[in-house]
Amino acid sequence: MKKLVTLLLIVSISGLIYAADPKIKVLDKDNNEPIPYANVCFEEIRAKVKYYEITSIEGIVKNPVQEKSIIAISFVGYKTLIDTIKNNESKTYLMEQDLFNMEQVVITGTRTRKVLSKSPILTKVVTSVELQETGAVTALDALEYSMPGVQFSPDGHGDNLQIQGLDNDYILVLVNGERMVGETRGNVNFSRLNAENIKQIEIVNGASSVLYGSNAIGAVINIITKENNHIKPFQATISSRYSKYNTLLVSSNVGISNQKFNMHINGFRSRTDGYDLTPQTPASYTVDKNTDYSGKIKLGYKINDVFLIKTYGSYYQHKLINPEQSTKSTHKLNKNYTIGGKVLIDPNERQLIELKVNTDIYNSYTIYEKRNDEKELKSDYQYSSFLLTDTYIPVKELEIVGGTELNLENIYSSQLFGETRDKSKDSYDFNVFLQLDYSFLQKFEAIAGVRYTYHTNYGNHITPKISIMYSPGKFKFRGNIAKGYKAPTLKELHYNFDHNGMFMIYGNPDLKPENAFYTSLSAEYTKKLFNISVNIYSNTIKDKIESIDRVNSQADMLEKHYMNISEALLKGLESYISLSPLKNTICKIGYAYSDAKDESTSLQLYGNSTHSGTFALTYKISKIKFPLSINLNGRASSGRLFQYQETEENPNTGEEEINIYKEKSEAYSIWKLTYNQQFKIRNKLTIQTLAGVNNVFDYKDMEDLAIIDPGRRFFIGLKIIL
Repeated sequence: MKKLVTLLLIVSISGLIYAADPKIKVLDKDNNEPIPYANVCFEEIRAKVKYYEITSIEGIVKNPVQEKSIIAISFVGYKTLIDTIKNNESKTYLMEQDLFNMEQVVITGTRTRKVLSKSPILTKVVTSVELQETGAVTALDALEYSMPGVQFSPDGHGDNLQIQGLDNDYILVLVNGERMVGETRGNVNFSRLNAENIKQIEIVNGASSVLYGSNAIGAVINIITKENNHIKPFQATISSRYSKYNTLLVSSNVGISNQKFNMHINGFRSRTDGYDLTPQTPASYTVDKNTDYSGKIKLGYKINDVFLIKTYGSYYQHKLINPEQSTKSTHKLNKNYTIGGKVLIDPNERQLIELKVNTDIYNSYTIYEKRNDEKELKSDYQYSSFLLTDTYIPVKELEIVGGTELNLENIYSSQLFGETRDKSKDSYDFNVFLQLDYSFLQKFEAIAGVRYTYHTNYGNHITPKISIMYSPGKFKFRGNIAKGYKAPTLKELHYNFDHNGMFMIYGNPDLKPENAFYTSLSAEYTKKLFNISVNIYSNTIKDKIESIDRVNSQADMLEKHYMNISEALLKGLESYISLSPLKNTICKIGYAYSDAKDESTSLQLYGNSTHSGTFALTYKISKIKFPLSINLNGRASSGRLFQYQETEENPNTGEEEINIYKEKSEAYSIWKLTYNQQFKIRNKLTIQTLAGVNNVFDYKDMEDLAIIDPGRRFFIGLKIIL
């Protein structure tokens, strides 16, 4: 009898002790169902000790803290919760769904942190989760399937990007707010960035020169990489992916973090045998065999609560190999180096000072195969930026951003500038900008900004803008008026290039900067699991620089001359719909209409597509032990319009004649299917699997080559997270 009483007493005491354990319970706000496998991070305020937990199948974790702490709870498809909690305290948290990432923080539109749903500048965001779910390899993979109007064709010069009639020269590509340089034709190589290391991609259409200077006329694409100070004390991943044409990508990441110091190292190697869409010319491929290597290191050190230092450096190499039947005795090798850092000074909650330095270098080499692979530098492009910004909030309703910026540009080429001794050209520009962001009458927010630029090639320039947002209830109305500009490139100014005796390219030192006047009006409506936005815009580009073709009858050679001769008018509409038609299902549809006309000829800008659209359907189950997602993505476009005119000299009369050429490629659609599943083996080991097919219906454009795609390609992938 005594033994039975003792046993009952022990069980009772144990039950009381277990019941007294402080617990955190995480529930869905809409239905009060538990959210299992949510990430819960605790950080003690005084001791700075961190704890990482994952909720159980009942949505519960124990409270491990010994003192007052900050708690952050995150889960895919929900708004992140941040709160404070004491030791021995139990709490229940209700998480609100955010299937369309409306609570995502963005920075590109205003250079300040804004919640997407409250940003006065209409911004499109592609998150790291979407990159993973769609099986994207590079940023461009994601852009194609999330933004209607995007066209690109890869070649040895990089990714020839075009957005609604405007090419690379009018689209500013940033990495963490810094310009991404490309080869001497202005093309950037998006393959430099592995999707594994991208946190999110932010896209702002229209003129943004007030904040970002030259080239920000058609769009700004800001690729934001993952921050090393948000990782666990130690985290490592390794992943691989294989698809048709012996295409293999292997990447790895290692991160270390504590209260003061953090370090993140990542690298990847990719290779492909290339492919050919023109079998009648087997000596040259559409995309050559190539091998890429990349490595990057980030370091961060928090001196105290006011000062934070971050530095980084990266290396990327892209090597092209000729086809087996090629008669060439040389091949290309491209290299990129990036180095930079920033100092953050955060003296109080109302002010943030940031000093940034960044240098991006592009080298292009010719490798002579019959000279023991001797290497010759063909071109060198360097772009360095020094930026000082001060963000100040004097009152809750007003945010002021000001800054100064110095940009140095240098280009060396052994061929582009003729036979002169001076094969190197350089320029610089100095900028001062100011932006005021003011909220008033509760539902209104207005932004006014101006930039002053002094450029060595065209002198002084003033660029203003004004934006306003009205937010009645579930609606958002945004209006935007802005000027933009594009400085003539060093190539356009100084070209004197003989293209293998086929034609000559001549620059023009008297070129003026191109000026854009951009206006837009958008409406957005959001209600729980439904979001729709419509944006109409007009973009007038004056003094547009064009390459004019002339036939030199005496030399019997085609000549291309750069001149400020045209005016472009771009008008269009963009619309996006996001909804959840069924449980665990998300559908996103985008449509764009683009009328991109050269006013001097009344022709469409070369390569423009009038109609384009994107479609995404995602079935996702997250609240299970092994979360999975199935994605169907599609992009469609009307035929690309190849319209141009040539000026030729009549050999009989000696007078110039204008000939107009109009061609159109066929309409197309390309679809992609992706399956993802995650297996959590134990707390410190997770395995993610990937399988899918690109170009499901095997579409190929063998005739016009307006779309560079080799057809259906199956792929598989594996990622291990420690």
